[in-house]
Amino acid sequence: MSDQPTFSGNAEQKALAEKVFEIMKAQGSFFAVDAPIRQTLGNLADYFAGQRKADPAKVAQELEAALNKNDAVFTREERGDDVVYIMSRMGAYRPRRDENTHMFKQRLYEPDNPLPVDDISVVVTTTRPALTTVEPVYISDYWQQQAGLTPIVPGDELAESVAEEATFAPVVEEAAPAEPAEVAAEPVVAATKPVEAAAKPVEAAEPAEAVEEAATPVAEKSSSMLHNTMITLPNGVQIDLRRSTADLMAQYGPTLITQFRSALENDPLRRIVMFGNDAYPEAAVENFGKNDLRRIRDYLVETGEPMADAQIIADIFYHNPRQSDYETFRFALDYRLSREKDFEFVGVDGARLWSTKGMPAIGTKRVKASEMGQITGYLEEGFDDSLAEQSVDAIRKSGTLSHILTFFEWEYGILPYTKALAALLPNALLADQRSAVLRIESPQHYTSALAELRFPTGNRGGWLQGMENFFHEHLVPGALITLSRTAEPHILTLTYEEQPEQQDRLLVLDEKKNKFAFANVSYYAAVDEDMLVNQQQFGRLRNLKSLPMNERRKGDVMIEHVFETVGNPVGTRSEPRYRATVDQLYVGLNALRPASREYLVHLLKENDEFVDDGDTWTYTPPPVEVNDEEEDDDLDYDDDD
Repeated sequence: MSDQPTFSGNAEQKALAEKVFEIMKAQGSFFAVDAPIRQTLGNLADYFAGQRKADPAKVAQELEAALNKNDAVFTREERGDDVVYIMSRMGAYRPRRDENTHMFKQRLYEPDNPLPVDDISVVVTTTRPALTTVEPVYISDYWQQQAGLTPIVPGDELAESVAEEATFAPVVEEAAPAEPAEVAAEPVVAATKPVEAAAKPVEAAEPAEAVEEAATPVAEKSSSMLHNTMITLPNGVQIDLRRSTADLMAQYGPTLITQFRSALENDPLRRIVMFGNDAYPEAAVENFGKNDLRRIRDYLVETGEPMADAQIIADIFYHNPRQSDYETFRFALDYRLSREKDFEFVGVDGARLWSTKGMPAIGTKRVKASEMGQITGYLEEGFDDSLAEQSVDAIRKSGTLSHILTFFEWEYGILPYTKALAALLPNALLADQRSAVLRIESPQHYTSALAELRFPTGNRGGWLQGMENFFHEHLVPGALITLSRTAEPHILTLTYEEQPEQQDRLLVLDEKKNKFAFANVSYYAAVDEDMLVNQQQFGRLRNLKSLPMNERRKGDVMIEHVFETVGNPVGTRSEPRYRATVDQLYVGLNALRPASREYLVHLLKENDEFVDDGDTWTYTPPPVEVNDEEEDDDLDYDDDD
């Protein structure tokens, strides 16, 4: 193959053809050597006319004459009013011819030795024999109950007639036309005998007139049943389904949702699966293999904190919300993880977070979950007075909650899950959800921390933990804090009112000596003076015993210990008595465990050893034997050293 073809014509035509060849070859410099390169005569004429400053029409005539002389190199095509010349980088363009006679598709449709077909009707037919009978379809009692139909009861004439109608009504429709069966049998000889055999049961059936007479009243009865749009709920309420969906949901929304959810969960085939408030066909839910679950688990352990499902999808599976199957894939991930023991859902509606085994715990380790659930059990018993100053509507409308920290809450970074706090925080998304992970942000210090919300279960209360470090760094017992919602359902802000630096001797817990003491503390937060646990007001609290948590859950025992500690002795050594106000007992009791004022009053009224004196309460301990040789106890608790 020569790189430069030989051109024909006079000297001027040869030069012009060679120039056109170079131009078109440069045009297809990135083409394959045998690929076609096309150019119109008009474009070539305009180019050369601009170079020579000549008339384009005259230049077009010269080009056409020169290229026609070299038709071995330039192939001429006419496309409407345009003339197109075609060449390749190696000269003349020759269309490629692919030899594919050996390919499978060619041998499949055009076999060398095709099978003989004596009768085409044996291979394919466009007709089918007439169906003379229709087999009845049995619907189980379970699905009849789910559809709201009354199950067939022996002796019920209406139900039995409907069952008979389902069996014999189709026979009446198919038994009448006899001729089409013979016509359909002509092109298919092999189908004649089965048609005749299938027609025999029709002859043995009752006459058509008798069947029609028996079926008429049944059809009327079944029609009235099918047009009945009333359903009855388990509580006896009847609902007319002819009403609009909006009206039904406005009046019976929660009840209908509960019934639908119960029906889907009790479906033995589980054709519709649910996660939270979302439902998808189980066949459309993608499965995840062991390798996928391992990758998700390693990812969560590496990050060290629960992650949202959207983040897991983006970082591991590289899906993005713009893909059409994103929501289906997201539901599949949440549903499959919820059925794995190694994963735990710790999110809320709008922020679906997942945790796994091996991740660091959130919150203090000094209080066990089982012990804290028993300590806050008083809330589930009905002694919750958190809504005395703020109503649920006000909290939900404003999105904020104000709270005064007690010593126990400040020391362990735990807030009991009161009704007021429940009105602010998001609810659990799943019925069996144990906890949710929230993020607490401090706009005053530009910091944030994870907090774990434990939901109440049975007679065990709930609580919010994870703020221990923040409380110790910036707040003191008695400080007024404000929790606020944000645009993200799992993110809250914690703020407090700042004031100039204050110094005081406040109650602290010495972990090394495991005892209470007073120490000099500087703070910048506004406090409630009545709840500020300082030495000036509550100096006797230094005698509190730092009891184990399993003993602190006993409210009656704790109130007796607090009474003997903060109460003013008014009795004798042989018959001791103590007097204290409710405010003193409230602060002292909340130094050992959380307790509401209502729960405190309940403990005082339940014990006959406590007597209400109006503004104060008096406690008379049960008598004990006293050894005369024993040193006298020091009852002077007014020393503030």
